[in-house]
Amino acid sequence: MGDTVLDVRNLSVEFKNENQTTLAVDNISFSLEQGKILGIVGESGSGKSITSLAIMGLIPRPGKISSGEIWFSPAKAQKTTNVNLLALHQDQLRHYRGGEIAMIFQDPMSSLNPVYNIGFQITEAIQLHQKNITLEQAKNQAIALLQEVRLLPSDEQLEEQYLANKLSNLPVKAYIKQQKEAILKRFPHELSGGQLQRVMIAMAISCNPTILIADEPTTALDVTVQKEILRLLRELCKSDRNMSMIFISHDLGVINEIADTVAVMYQGKIVERNNKEIILYNPQHPYTKGLIACRPHLTELPEKLLTVSDFVDLEKDEQGQIISLSEKTPPEIIYISLEEEKQRVTEIEKLDNLLIIKNLSVRYPIKGIFGQTKTFFNAVDNVSFEVKHGETLGLVGESGCGKSTLARTILKLIPATEGEIYFEKEKISDWTVGNPKLRSLRQRMQIVFQNPYNSLNPRLTIGKAIMEPLIIHKKEGSERKQRERVAYLLERVKLNPSWFNRYPHQLSGGQRQRVCIARALALNPQFIVCDESVSALDVSVQAEVLNLLKELQQDFQLTYIFISHDLSVVRFMSDRIIVMNKGKIAEEGTAKEIINHPKEDYTKRLIASIPKFEKTI
Repeated sequence: MGDTVLDVRNLSVEFKNENQTTLAVDNISFSLEQGKILGIVGESGSGKSITSLAIMGLIPRPGKISSGEIWFSPAKAQKTTNVNLLALHQDQLRHYRGGEIAMIFQDPMSSLNPVYNIGFQITEAIQLHQKNITLEQAKNQAIALLQEVRLLPSDEQLEEQYLANKLSNLPVKAYIKQQKEAILKRFPHELSGGQLQRVMIAMAISCNPTILIADEPTTALDVTVQKEILRLLRELCKSDRNMSMIFISHDLGVINEIADTVAVMYQGKIVERNNKEIILYNPQHPYTKGLIACRPHLTELPEKLLTVSDFVDLEKDEQGQIISLSEKTPPEIIYISLEEEKQRVTEIEKLDNLLIIKNLSVRYPIKGIFGQTKTFFNAVDNVSFEVKHGETLGLVGESGCGKSTLARTILKLIPATEGEIYFEKEKISDWTVGNPKLRSLRQRMQIVFQNPYNSLNPRLTIGKAIMEPLIIHKKEGSERKQRERVAYLLERVKLNPSWFNRYPHQLSGGQRQRVCIARALALNPQFIVCDESVSALDVSVQAEVLNLLKELQQDFQLTYIFISHDLSVVRFMSDRIIVMNKGKIAEEGTAKEIINHPKEDYTKRLIASIPKFEKTI
C-alpha cells in the first residue's frame, strides 16, 4: 500500500426487511493517503455515513456488509502490516477502533454522556487504549489535549491572564492548576456546541490515531465556530501527528476549505472522485454540477436557485429503485439587477408597517446558591425595529445572540421583560394567555422551526398534522372541507395530496419541512417566522425549500422574519438584514448594504467566516 493508509475495495452495504433489500452503499472503491484529507460529499441518504460506519465496524442492524474489502495500514505497527478490517472479529476490531481509527460524530451533545464530566470521559478513552497509564497521567494528557484543541488556554496564556487581570489571590501556579481542574469538572450541558465539538476532537485524537473520520462535524455550528473547527482539524492533519482524515459533508463550501481530494456520492455510488480543484471547478458528473449550483451566493442574487433535479434526469422502477441516470440541460439563471433590487427596497419603504418593536428586552434571572436572584442575563437588550407588509427581514448572528428569543417574544411564546410590540397597529405586548384576542392573533402569526424531525407529532399522519390548527380554530366548517384545504396545501408545497395518511417517518427531512410549512399556512397567516428552517437540510433540498418560500410569499402576500446563521441564505431571501450580537442590534440595513459594505467589525467577521466557494455552472 506504500503511503496509502486505507484502501476500500468494492464495498457494498445492504439493509434487508421483509419486503425488499436496499443497497445503501453500492460497490464503491477509494483510497486515503497518509497525512491527506479526503472529503466525501453528497446528500442525506447518499451512503456517506454508512461508508464511515462500515470502516469503523459499526453498521446498525438490519444492515450488513454484503461484499468488499477494507485494507488498513496501521502507522503504529512495528513493521508494515496491512490488515483487512472486514475479516476481523469484533474483539480484534476493537483494538483498531478508537486507537488507530477514531471518529467524530455530527451531534456532540448526543455523543457525550450527560451524567459524567468531560474530564472523566476523556481520561476513560485514554486509559482504555493506553495500557499501564495512571489516572494522574491520563488527566495530564487530557489537559494537554484540551489545550491542543484550544478549549483551554496554554500555561503561558493562563499566566498572562493572571498577571494582567489579577484574577485570584492564589499564587500563579495554584491559579493555573485550578483553571485546568475546573475545565475537567465541567459537564456537557455547561459547554456550547463548538466547545463540545472540541471535546469530541480531543477524545478522538487522544490515542494519536492514524485516521480520523469526521462525520458532518460542523453542520450545527455557527460560521465563526465552524471556521475555527475546520482550521483546527486541518492543523492536526498537517502537524507532527501526520494524521489522515475522511471529512464527510453535504456542503461543498466546507469541503473546499479543508479537503485535498473529493469523492462525490449519490444513491450509494461514488459518481466522481478527483483532486479538489478539478471536482469543484471543473465537475464532470451532472449530480456534482447540481450540488455546486444549489448553493446561494453572496455576490449574485438569482430570482430562483437551481436544484439537482435541474441537472439530473432519473428513471425509476415500481419499487423506486433507479434504473438509469442522464444529464439534463439546466434552465438559464435569471439574476436580479442592482436597479431591480433598489426598486424593490424603494417600494417596500412606501408600505405600512405590519410589525413595530420598541425598546424590547428579555431578561432571565440568574439564581445564587440559596435561590435568590443575584443578577440577570440580557437575552434581548433594548431592541427596536419595524417590519413592512410583504417584506422579508433577515435576522443573523451567532448562537446565543438572541435571534430565536426575539422571534419567540414577538410571537408571544416568551414574555417580554420590557418594551412594546405592535402588530397591525395593535399593541400586543400586554396581552396575556387568557386574553381572547391572543387566540385570534395565533391565526395571523406562525412559525416554522429548525428541526422538521422534532416539529411533527410521530403519532399523527401528515394530513392530520396540517388539519389540526383548522380543527382547533374551527375553520373551513365540515371535515370534508378541511380535508380539501389540506389537499390544496399539500399541493402548494409540492407534495402529493394522496400522502394524507403517511406518517412523518415515511418522509425525508425536506418533505417534512414542507409539511411544517403547509401547517403554518393552514390558517392563512400574514406573518411567518422561519427560525433556522433550512439549516438542517441538504443544499439541494435547502434550495427547493427557499424557492418554495419565495413563491408562497408572492402568492399569499406573506411577511417573513428569516432567522439564520448562514449569510448566503439570508442574502438570497431577505430585503433587509439585522445583525444581532449579545442581545443587541449590531447593524441594520438593506441586504446589499450589509453584505457588500458592512460597517461593524462583528459583521465583517461573520462574512469572513463563510466558506469561500463562488462557482457558477
